[in-house]
Amino acid sequence: MVILQDMTETEFNAYRLIFINEYASDLADSRKYSIEEAQEKATKVIDAVSLPSADKPENRFFSILRSDTETQVIGYLWIEITKKSAWILDFWLMPDWRMRGFGRAALAEMEVTLAHMGVKEVGLRVAPNNPAAKALYEKVGFRITGFNMHRALS
Repeated sequence: MVILQDMTETEFNAYRLIFINEYASDLADSRKYSIEEAQEKATKVIDAVSLPSADKPENRFFSILRSDTETQVIGYLWIEITKKSAWILDFWLMPDWRMRGFGRAALAEMEVTLAHMGVKEVGLRVAPNNPAAKALYEKVGFRITGFNMHRALS
C-alpha cells in the first residue's frame, strides 16, 4: 500500500513548509502561543535539523509514497533514532489520504524499517486535540505511558 523513501532535498523543502504550518497551529492551540510566536518557534525547530548525513544520522526523514505508483508522495515521517529506540517527531498524511488505511500502512512499514536498523521500541507524542491520531496509534499497538504538561511562568 505504501513505501517509505528517504526524502530528497526538494521533498524536504516542501515538508518544511507543511511542518511549520502544522506545528505552529499545534503550538498556538496547545500552548496558547500567538500564531506569530508559534510560527517562529516551529521555524527554529525545523531549521535546526537537516537531512541525515554521515555526522548526523539520527534524524531520518521519509517521504510516504503509494506503492502502486512509487512516485506519488502522500505524506511525510520524521523520526529520531538513538541506538535501540526511536521517537516519531512528526507524522503527516495529506488530507485526501487520511482515514483510508494509509496511515496504518505507513506505521507498519516504519516498524519494518526500524526493526532492520536494530531499533527495539518507538515512541511519540500525540496532541490532545487530535483524537483521530490517538485512535490510530492505539489501534496499531501504542499505549499511553505518561502525559506532557506545561505551565507558563510569569
